[in-house]
Amino acid sequence: MSSSGLIISWIVGGLFLLFGVWIINNLEFGIGVSDFSYALAIIVSLIFILIAGLLWINTSVGVRRHM
Repeated sequence: MSSSGLIISWIVGGLFLLFGVWIINNLEFGIGVSDFSYALAIIVSLIFILIAGLLWINTSVGVRRHM
């Protein structure tokens, strides 16, 4: 993987983490929020955070191989 590819993977991972944390931070269970939509928001946030972790692992493996 090239250096620019590693940087892009690192930045995209950061964006996925930002979106996942943003969803969790703004999530409130109140009037007008069903159990299903609350659970769906948590699942989507978890998926974003897991994707961020995979991208950062990919970046670290690429840096290790690049050295």
